[in-house]
Amino acid sequence: MIKYLFGAVGALGGMLAGAWLMLSPFALAYQPSGAAWTEPTYTDFWSGLMILVVSLIGVLMYVLGLVEELRRRGIIERREESEAQQVQAAGMPAVGGTQPGSAADVEQILLPLVNAMLEDMQDQRRRREENGASQSTAPNQQLDPERRAQQ
Repeated sequence: MIKYLFGAVGALGGMLAGAWLMLSPFALAYQPSGAAWTEPTYTDFWSGLMILVVSLIGVLMYVLGLVEELRRRGIIERREESEAQQVQAAGMPAVGGTQPGSAADVEQILLPLVNAMLEDMQDQRRRREENGASQSTAPNQQLDPERRAQQ
C-alpha cells in the first residue's frame, strides 16, 4: 500500500517540476516580455508540459491503484449498484421508466405532517372561538343583571 502513496507523491512532484519548467522562462525573466519565444523558452515550456501530463497520468494511476488496494483489503467497500439504482438514489427519475409506488411513498411521508397541521389549525380555531365567545359573553353577562333588574 505504501508503494502507491510513494508513487503518487513522486508523480505529484513530477507535476510540480513540469509546471515549474513551463513557468520558469517567465518567472526568471529570461524570456523578454512581449517578444517572440526564444529556443530555451520553447524547450522549457513544451518539455514541462509533457512532464506535467505524464505525471498527471501517473498520479491518477497510482491513486486508482491505491483505491483498488484499499477495496481488496476491505477498508473501502465496493459499490455494486446498477446505474438505475444510482440514478434513483440521486433523486432523478430513471430514463424511460417511472418509479413504481413513488406517489404512495410521498403520501405516506407527508400524511403525518398534514394530520399534525390539521390538528393545529383546529386547536387554533377552537381557542379563537373560545376567546371570542368569552369576550363576547363577558359584556353580556354584565348587562344581563341590569336587564334583569329592569325587567
